[in-house]
Amino acid sequence: MNRHPGKVLAAAALAAGLLAAGAALAAGAQTPAQPVPGVLPSGSVTGPALRMVLSLGLVLALVGGLAWLAQRLRSGGHLKTGLIEISSAVSLGAREKVVLLRVGQEQVLVGLSPAGMRTLHVMRDPAGTPAGAPTFASHMETQP
Repeated sequence: MNRHPGKVLAAAALAAGLLAAGAALAAGAQTPAQPVPGVLPSGSVTGPALRMVLSLGLVLALVGGLAWLAQRLRSGGHLKTGLIEISSAVSLGAREKVVLLRVGQEQVLVGLSPAGMRTLHVMRDPAGTPAGAPTFASHMETQP
């Protein structure tokens, strides 16, 4: 997918500008010229070709913009289906990622790479603290 949304938006703006220029040219060339025997009329090939190129540019810009939008919408939400929930994900490189999954009461840290998935760490009781460990608030109360 396209990682440069600014380039896609610039291409869309360029296509829109070309389409507006083509429409202005087509509006100015609507008066029919008198055909000269033995010579092809100049506007008979240029107008449809220009319109075709501008339409193609507009369609390509539209497809690029929709692909960019689909990528933004897909990566924005977190997956929450059934027992497995993606709590967080961090990209480490072009094709490497670390994902924190919540499975029931456990949290599983998973590494993703082109070679596959690998469990990095499993936290059995992520919500609570160990039984005898002091909390931050109790630690601050005991300090002078």
